[in-house]
Amino acid sequence: MIAENLRVENGCKEEIIVQGFSKEYSRFSGCSISSYLAVNNLSFALGIGECFALLGVNGAGKTTTFKSLTNEVVPTEGRLILGGYDLLTDFD
Repeated sequence: MIAENLRVENGCKEEIIVQGFSKEYSRFSGCSISSYLAVNNLSFALGIGECFALLGVNGAGKTTTFKSLTNEVVPTEGRLILGGYDLLTDFD
């Protein structure tokens, strides 16, 4: 995991880049608001033809990560790049 983080931080040129991705959700319960961190500082990169799997228990953030890659969920922090396009600024 450390090696993958370093590879991404050093400016790799892959097709899919997830760098420092975090997502925090808010819960509303009556009069109070609480939050929980679904994904915390995730980084990985994939080149064309590579296979990758996200493994984890229920609630580990797998679905949140993939929904962010389809722009269905907006990250709280981090960068998501597909084919050279930043999903936060170049989605259109």
